[in-house]
Formats: sequence, structure tokens, C-alpha cells
Amino acid sequence: MDTSCIDCGTCFHLGPGIFKEVEDKSIVESQPQNAREWKEAKMAIVSCPTNSIGVKDAPHQFKEAHIELPMLICHNIHYCGYTSKDSFGASTYLIQRPEGNILIDSPRFHPHLVEEIEKLGGIATMFLTHQDDVADHELFAKHFGCQRIIHRADVNEGTMGCEIILEGKSEWDLDRDVKIIPTPGHTQGSMVLLYKDIYLFTGDHIFYDRDEQKLRVSRGVCWYSWPEQVESVKKLRSYHFEWIFPGHGAWGHKFRDEMKAELEDLIQQLPEKKR
Repeated sequence: MDTSCIDCGTCFHLGPGIFKEVEDKSIVESQPQNAREWKEAKMAIVSCPTNSIGVKDAPHQFKEAHIELPMLICHNIHYCGYTSKDSFGASTYLIQRPEGNILIDSPRFHPHLVEEIEKLGGIATMFLTHQDDVADHELFAKHFGCQRIIHRADVNEGTMGCEIILEGKSEWDLDRDVKIIPTPGHTQGSMVLLYKDIYLFTGDHIFYDRDEQKLRVSRGVCWYSWPEQVESVKKLRSYHFEWIFPGHGAWGHKFRDEMKAELEDLIQQLPEKKR
């Protein structure tokens, strides 16, 4: 690692046995020891938004390691990798579906990633959770001819040109099994996407602590309104989900009742005012 690291968490998310966080930087804790770890290290290198990871005298295990990005997480949900510094290393996801694939937020426009997404069926819709994690959305839209969705409150110079602009605080049905739920707080136009009442893509609204296996909300990165953030978290009581895919950090899975209880615990811990 070098001093350019922005501690976005991408590396230790992809290679938890290789990288770790120390204060405000990510470091190499141990060298890869097997084929799986060499593959994780290679994916972390290509996904690092600041090119802060290097390899000296790359061994054959590294050269032969396959970059499995997009990486299948479960069922038809893929993690894209290739994070962008413009989005502070935000995670992006691809839902592969017969009705048309959905890209959640924008990764870096990289030839390998574009080619692999083409093999998976391309992109029909790009859902932008909020204005911060849009990265190379224009390049993806131009290449794949996809429609981009964003909330009007988050339309600015960097997000102008999106084809679908949503307004208000009511939910929208994008398809029979896809709901879009406005969750203002982090930004005024923050939204989450719920797929099949199982998979919740949350942007920077709610995160998942992999170590403690708990849902959490960050007051420190609430740019718009903490009271509205609290109300937006409470709004999710009305929905069912088992998986959470945030814009930063780990994704998490629990049985539906456990996730519901975890959400309730989070709500009870939220102060009404930002400290």
C-alpha cells in the first residue's frame, strides 16, 4: 500500500485474510498463501480506486489467478468490483434477470468489466442510489444504451442527462418484483432498491458490520438531514428483506425474521438528533 489509500474498504472486503484496516488506512496484513487468496489479491488490485496496491516480482500464482469480476455472490446477484475514486470506492452490483439486467450504481468503466457484463446480458437499467456513487455512469449508459434512474433531488451537474427522474417520497414499482424506495437522509435524493422482497440495495443509507453481523447507520456521513435519515430507516419496517448490499463495506445475509429484528434493534439505537 502507499499513502494514496483512501481506506474505502474494497481490498479487505475482497481479501479479508490478506488486507486489514489500521487507523485510516488499509494495509497488507499477510501475503497470499493459496490459489484462492492470490485470486482475491488480484481482484483487490484491479478494484482499488486509487491504484494503491502493487506486486513486486509477481509470482506465477498471481499471474495465473483469474479475475472473477463481476463476482457471483448469490443466485443472480453479482458484485462488480473496479471501484472508482470518484465514488470513494463504492461497491456496485448487477442483478441478472430475463427482463433486463439492473446495474446498481456505477463502477469504473473498465474494458474487462464491460466485456464480462456483455456476456451476462448487458445492462437494461442503471439505478443510481444517490448522487455520490455515479462514477462513470455516462460511459455505461452510452455503451449499453441503458436507462438511468435517479431522484430529482440528486440531479446536479454530474447526474444530468439521466433518462428517468423520480420525485416525491412514495415508492415506485420498477417491475413486478422490483421496488424503489426513497430514503432521504444521507442525501436528499437517496433511494434504495428492493428486489423480490429478499435483496435490498442500500447505497449509503444503511451499512452492514461484518464483524458484529449487525446493521448500522453512519451519522458522520449524513450530508442532508439526520432526522430524515432516522425516519427513512424506520420506513423500512414495512418491507421484508434477507440480504443487504450497501455501497460500502460488506454485504450481509440473515433469515427474514432475524433481519427484521436487527432492523428494529438499529432503530431503537438511533438518536433523533445528530450529535
